[in-house]
Amino acid sequence: MARDGTDGLRILPELVRGRKALVGSAVVLSLLSAAATLVLPLLVHDLVVALTGGHALLGPVARMAALALAAAVASALSGYLLARAGESMVAGIRSAVVGHVLRMRLGDVRREGTGNLVARVSSDSSQLRSVVDVGAAQLPSSAVLVVGTLVVMGFLDWVLLLVVAGTFAVAAAGIGLPMRALRRGVERQQTAIGRMSQQLTAAVLALPTIKAFKAERQTAAELSGSVDGAAAAAVSVARTQALTGPVMQLGQQLAIVGTMVASGVRLGDGTLSAGDFAAFLVYLLQLISPLTTLIAGVARMQTGLAARGRLGSVLAMPTEQSEADGGRHEGLGGEEARTAPVVPAETPAVVFDRVSCAYEGAGSERPVVDQVSFTVGRRGLTALVGPSGAGKTSLLSLVEGFLRPTEGRLSVLGREVTEWPLDELRDRITYLDQGFTLVEGTVRHNLTLGGRRRPADAELWEALGRVGLRQAVERLPEGLDTELGRTRDLSGGQRQRLAAARILLRPADLFLLDEPTSQLDSENEELLRELLGGLARTGAVLVVAHRISTVQAADRIVVMEAGRVTATGSHEELMRDSDCYRRLVEGQALHGTSADTAPVGAQ
Repeated sequence: MARDGTDGLRILPELVRGRKALVGSAVVLSLLSAAATLVLPLLVHDLVVALTGGHALLGPVARMAALALAAAVASALSGYLLARAGESMVAGIRSAVVGHVLRMRLGDVRREGTGNLVARVSSDSSQLRSVVDVGAAQLPSSAVLVVGTLVVMGFLDWVLLLVVAGTFAVAAAGIGLPMRALRRGVERQQTAIGRMSQQLTAAVLALPTIKAFKAERQTAAELSGSVDGAAAAAVSVARTQALTGPVMQLGQQLAIVGTMVASGVRLGDGTLSAGDFAAFLVYLLQLISPLTTLIAGVARMQTGLAARGRLGSVLAMPTEQSEADGGRHEGLGGEEARTAPVVPAETPAVVFDRVSCAYEGAGSERPVVDQVSFTVGRRGLTALVGPSGAGKTSLLSLVEGFLRPTEGRLSVLGREVTEWPLDELRDRITYLDQGFTLVEGTVRHNLTLGGRRRPADAELWEALGRVGLRQAVERLPEGLDTELGRTRDLSGGQRQRLAAARILLRPADLFLLDEPTSQLDSENEELLRELLGGLARTGAVLVVAHRISTVQAADRIVVMEAGRVTATGSHEELMRDSDCYRRLVEGQALHGTSADTAPVGAQ
């Protein structure tokens, strides 16, 4: 499958890949059905001769019935085989697009929008079936029928053929112009559907807030604009497609009238026999079906080609792997067995050296991270603190490879982050985001997410016990195998602890945690502090902290403000030397918050 913007998706090669016998059988059966249909009117000549000559009718009728049945059976089998091949191809393309989207850069995914990408996988990929159905069978068989019918009609009477060709040429001219605009119309329609899907996805995710503010009508009204846009684009496409049938029917009616007039003259002067006239008339009536199919097929092909273009544009977007290491590693899961490089014990876990980073498309705006320099030791706990928007989470994203430095050097375990293949880098890191994200699935699935091995149940229960969540999970209907994410879910603090338990089951050299205690009560916060202490004894922990208790336990504190590091040191040193840190701590006291559990500063 092509992954560049020039070739796009090569549909027919993808169709026959691994399915040559299936597709070949479907095409052969389709052509056999067309051939049988083409021969059938010739038997009308024999039937008319038998009728006028007083001969037995059983033979011609039996041959016509057998040929018609054979054509129908061949056509049905061809359609079934092609449907199997087409659905298999669409499933393969969907899997390829889904896999590609999961490997894309986060910025590109967010810019495209979740709903729009889902529409590409669902709606656009379904439209590819039209390329398969039409391009592999309908167009070839219809073309054979049209050309063969015209040839036979020419042999029967070339004058009548000229009359028919002239009338249908006029009809075809009326269809040609709007057909050119059909593909652009379909692209607009699919874009509108993607926009509608994106807005609906965002609304569903925000549904609790929408309901709390009684904004259902307002949101529905805003969504109706996207719905109306999709409907208007669909109507425009339907208007073009609706011309095909009536125009071709008009051409057929004109052809019949012209044929009847011309044939009357030719029958009268004896240049046309009754049998030839009957066969010619049947061919004329038969011609409209493949001709309409041919023209409608071209229209459907435009739909499929528009979908191909939209899917191809997604597959042309760079992945993290192609950007980082030339695409040498196809997956993020690290499924292949590799020997992890040995890192000397004295090597720092992370070194920021005048690192700057600006979000793509930010233009001349100040970088979100600006000339940051500090070191995270191979062992111990380093806390990042600062006011909201200081750039703390962005630093974690840089280490994890979600963002790339625009200036400076960033080293992880002695190797520049841009030189790490991302799957190897992420093998060495365990990450807990500030949304303590869980995926839709069972408790077990969330605990073992992305793991190379399958831990025993005893290990899972031990990890849950260490974060104070074992009893809550034991009370769930199916324990570890309880599905989360729809009708049954955990509280915010429980979700946070489940995400924390996941990091215990994934050994790493470096642990990145973004506000891990934000929704915990004092008892569970103490459990998590003990967990952090245990991790810090065996590896490096870099944590975005907002509670003074977590900060005071850190071996080193890095204070950030407006994307810059303004101070580093211990709690006591920073209380003495850093105005920003002192404001964060004293600001809590002004709000009457306990010094033991209060936030130091939100991200």
